[in-house]
Amino acid sequence: MTSIYHATLNAEEASALMRPVNGSGGFQSLLRSLQKAFDPKKNEIVLTSEQVEKIRRYSKDYGAGGFEDRLDGIHRNLPHILD
Repeated sequence: MTSIYHATLNAEEASALMRPVNGSGGFQSLLRSLQKAFDPKKNEIVLTSEQVEKIRRYSKDYGAGGFEDRLDGIHRNLPHILD
């Protein structure tokens, strides 16, 4: 069974998440799936446990870079899961 996690993003976090994604790597694919999961009317994103695991893995394995700031709202909402 897939667990479901909800995160409400503020306007700045939502804007960062929804910026256009260039490229076709794993992190870019994750960002696209997160964008599809985002409801702009509620400023809410609904994540599966698989997405959470990918966020955790990319955040820890690849360190800081150009894309990680796009996940700040998710990290702020789910620190007990992602830390």
